[in-house]
Amino acid sequence: MKILHIVPTYYPCLEAGGVVNAVYQLGKKQAKEGNSVSIFTTDSCKKRMQLDERYGIDVDGVKVYYFRNLSNSLKSKFLIDTPYLLPFKIRKEIKNYDIVHIHEHRHSLAILASYYASKNGIPYVIQAHGSVLPFFQKEKLKELFDKIWGFKILKNASKVFALTDTEKKQYLKMGVEKNKIEIVPLGVNIEEYYKLPKRGNFRRKYNIEKNENLLLFVGRIHRIKGLDLLINSFDILNQKNIDNLKLAIVGPDDGFLNELKRLINDFDLENKVIITGPLFNNDKLEAIVDCDIFIMPSQYESFTTSGLEAMACGKPLILTKNNHIHSWVDGNTGLCSEYDKNDLATKITELLNNPELMKTFGKNGLKEVEKNYNWDSVEKRIMSIYKNLVKEDT
Repeated sequence: MKILHIVPTYYPCLEAGGVVNAVYQLGKKQAKEGNSVSIFTTDSCKKRMQLDERYGIDVDGVKVYYFRNLSNSLKSKFLIDTPYLLPFKIRKEIKNYDIVHIHEHRHSLAILASYYASKNGIPYVIQAHGSVLPFFQKEKLKELFDKIWGFKILKNASKVFALTDTEKKQYLKMGVEKNKIEIVPLGVNIEEYYKLPKRGNFRRKYNIEKNENLLLFVGRIHRIKGLDLLINSFDILNQKNIDNLKLAIVGPDDGFLNELKRLINDFDLENKVIITGPLFNNDKLEAIVDCDIFIMPSQYESFTTSGLEAMACGKPLILTKNNHIHSWVDGNTGLCSEYDKNDLATKITELLNNPELMKTFGKNGLKEVEKNYNWDSVEKRIMSIYKNLVKEDT
């Protein structure tokens, strides 16, 4: 099958968040299964990517086209992509594909891809990755986009992919027909976790003792991730004189690092909190392997791939109930708290005081990933949907 993925930012810009990694893993898996996979994207990242070549680059069996953004400042300030050569390429080439998979939908690439796919009778699917509703930041801009393009892009899609049942309800609020919505989660490449790094490497690098309990956050340092809540909860634990406790925050700055550092300084926690910056691949795995509890304290989270990675390493989770996956995590692979500093601190204490429960949650998490959240099963589900759409279209 000839598959075209549309995404505004792509590998190697992993610091842009989970969408980039999800598209990278899915495309790579689809290519490995014998499909012809292409990705149309831009050169945007935190800074413009420096590329020797731009078009048809082989990235793990996938042909990637990095279209130059006319203005990266428009991208960063207003979420407006300006890949000025893309319209010519997509108008000419889109008829050569069997299906188009658009990741997120409030960007100019989605406008072009949905328009030319519809014009040429090519089915397209939308995967919003948690951005179905216009909320949290730039709401007015998102609402304006929806009035002009967004509702039409969703309406004309052959299918839309929801990560969870909660996201399915959000699509319904946006007027998507129920029979067009498929629940398709994200995954991890489980085989990458069969041979993990040895314990102790991360702790040695950051002077964390063996007897210290290590709490770990992995993700973008952004206000929506709830890191201020985590620091407030960690301060409560520190005030209670819970010994041998460290917190590591791993991830790129996405506009909240300075405020986070001020908060850590205000609570006098500099010796207790470690901020590593972004870590990838084996370096990130070393951090997860060496932690005792993985924490995702988000204000809002549709899914958490880093949580799946922690589960694949056999680690217990603590999430806030603002995470859409909390319903099957709570009491199964970890604990879930209210978005409240005292409740989060209580849940952390509860797990630290029950090592056997931590082990049980870790084992359950690994089983969940192997059964339901690995890219093998997710890719098969997606390919089945693709094939049915292509059959309907012929």
